[in-house]
Amino acid sequence: MLHVDILKANSLKATPQRLCILDVLKNHGHATLEDIERFTKVQFPTLSLSTIYRNIDEMLKKEILTEIKLVNKKEYYEIKKENHTHMVCENCGKIEDFIIDTDEIIKKYQTSTCSKIHKITISFNSTCKECL
Repeated sequence: MLHVDILKANSLKATPQRLCILDVLKNHGHATLEDIERFTKVQFPTLSLSTIYRNIDEMLKKEILTEIKLVNKKEYYEIKKENHTHMVCENCGKIEDFIIDTDEIIKKYQTSTCSKIHKITISFNSTCKECL
């Protein structure tokens, strides 16, 4: 699905700034607010950080983007995808998506605690193949 279609399907205007933010995340996978600002400034030199943040916040509320919270790191953003975990290289900081089946973990926890899990966030500290 095109970025324009994703925005329209979520009742957001497909502004050049939003499309640029989505392009940055598509091309880089995971990015901090500062990364997004740096890459969007190439195309929109006068775009303010508050405008970027406001657009990211709107897309987070519409669940177009996901905020990734990693221990001892800044928040990262990515375009929402299927459930996955993150492999974070301790040497270079690269973040890679990694798919694992969390259904059994969720079932076990919900059964033993009589609770409902709404979101699961797992990250692994690792050394990527380039740094090995």
